[in-house]
Amino acid sequence: MKRIRHLLGRWTDVSIWVKSILLMGIMLVSLWTLVILATQQLRGFSAESDVIMNEYMDITGFMNAFSAENVALETYIRPSLSVNALEDYIESRTRTDQCLRELIPNLRVDGQTQFVLKQAISNAMIYYRKSQNELLAMDSDQEKMRQYLSMKTQSAYIDGYTRDLLHTRMEQGGRQWQQISTANGHRTRQLLTFLIIITLMVCVVLMIFVRSVLRPVTELGHAADRISVGQYDAPPLEIRGRDELGRTARSFNLMQQEIRSTIHALEKQSEMEKNLRKKEAEAAQMQRALQEGRFAHLQSQINPHFLFNTLSTIAALSREEGAPLSEDLIIRLSNFFRYSLESDEKMVSLGREVELLQDYIELQETRYSGRIHTEIRIEPGLERVTVPKFILQPLVENSMLHGLKECISDGEIRVRARRVGADVVITVTDNGCGFDTRHPHTGNGKRRSVGMANIAERMELNGGEFRIFSRIGWGTCAKIIIKGEMKA
Repeated sequence: MKRIRHLLGRWTDVSIWVKSILLMGIMLVSLWTLVILATQQLRGFSAESDVIMNEYMDITGFMNAFSAENVALETYIRPSLSVNALEDYIESRTRTDQCLRELIPNLRVDGQTQFVLKQAISNAMIYYRKSQNELLAMDSDQEKMRQYLSMKTQSAYIDGYTRDLLHTRMEQGGRQWQQISTANGHRTRQLLTFLIIITLMVCVVLMIFVRSVLRPVTELGHAADRISVGQYDAPPLEIRGRDELGRTARSFNLMQQEIRSTIHALEKQSEMEKNLRKKEAEAAQMQRALQEGRFAHLQSQINPHFLFNTLSTIAALSREEGAPLSEDLIIRLSNFFRYSLESDEKMVSLGREVELLQDYIELQETRYSGRIHTEIRIEPGLERVTVPKFILQPLVENSMLHGLKECISDGEIRVRARRVGADVVITVTDNGCGFDTRHPHTGNGKRRSVGMANIAERMELNGGEFRIFSRIGWGTCAKIIIKGEMKA
C-alpha cells in the first residue's frame, strides 16, 4: 500500500506532456496487440481453410479432367464426329496428367485411406496410359474398339477410386472443419477475454487522465469563474503535485490571496474614507460659517505626496471597476506627479525624460482625439545621456497649445535624439502655424515662449545650447545641443 501511494505521488510530479505520452502509449499498445491477435486468428483460420479447399479442388479438378479425357477418347474412336479429335484427345490427356500431379500421395499429410487411394489412382493411371499408347499405335478400327472397351473398364476403376477419394476427403474435411471451429471458438473466447482486459485498461487510463489532468483543469476553471464574479473568499485549490497544473494551482492560490488582501485593504480604506466624509459632512453642518475659510486653509497645506498617493488609489479602484482608460490616464498623471516629486536633482537621464514625455503625450492624445500625431525616435545608447530635468515636455506642450492649437487634423510633432560627433542633438519639430522669432508674442500680448526661455537659460548654465527655428505657416523646430556625454 505504501509503495502504491509512493508511485501515485511520483506520478503527480510528472509533467503533463510525459503523462499524456505514457497514457496514449499504453492505449495504442493495447489496441495494436488486440489487432495483431485478431489478425493472426483470421490468418490461421484462412490458412487451414485454404488447405481443405485446395484438396477438394485438386480431387474435383482431376475428376473433371479425366471425364473430359474419356469424352475426347470416345470422340477419337468415332472420327466421323470431329476432324480434330486426336488433337483434342491429346490436349485433354495433358490436362489430366497435370491434375494427376497434384494428387501425389504424401503419408505425412494424407490420412492412411487417402494415401492408399491416391496410390491406387496413380498405379491405375500408369496401366491406363499404357493401354492408351497401345490404342494410339493400332491401325485397325476393330482392334481400337476392343482396346477402347478394355480401357472403359480401367476408366471405371479409376473413376471409382477418385470418388472414394473425394468421399474420404469430405469426411476428413468435415472432421477438420469441426476441429477448426472448436479451435476458432477457443481463440475467440481468448480474444474476447483480452478485449475485456484491454477495455478495463483503457478505462483505468482514462480515469487516471481525468484525475491527473481534466479534473484539476476543471477545478482551476471553476475557481477562475468564481474570481471573475467577485468571490474572492472561496477556498484555495488543492495542490496535487509539482507538475504544470500543480504549479499553476499554487500560483493561483497566491494570486487569490493577494487579491483578497488587496480587496480587504481597499474595503477598509473605503470604509475609513466613508466615515471621514461623514464626519466632515457633520462638521460642515455644524460649522457652515467657517467652511470657506477652513477649505482655503486646508488647500494651502495640501501635500503633493498625498495627491500622488490618492491618484494611485483611484487608479487601483479604476482597475477593479473595469475602467482601463481611466486607470491608464490616472497612472500617467500620477507618473507625472511622481516625476515632479522625485529628488531635487536637476539632471536626469534622457530615457527618464522620454518616459515623462510619453505619459504627457498619452494624456494629451485623449484630449485632442487623434488630431495630433507624435513620433519619438531615440538612437540606441542615448537613453543614459544626462540632460536637465523638464526640457522635452515644455517644448511639446508649447507645440500643442500654440503651434497646433487651431489644427483640425494631421498635426504632427516629432522628437529626435541623435549623436553628432561627441555631442547629442535633440530636436522637437511641429508642422503648426509657426511664429516670428523676432517678435515671439501672441495676439493677446502674452509671451508664448516662457518655457523656451527657461530651457535656454538652463541649457546655458549647464554648458549646452538651445536654438529655436520657426516660420509662419511652416512650423517650428526647437534644437537642444548637449556638449559631451555624462552617464546618469
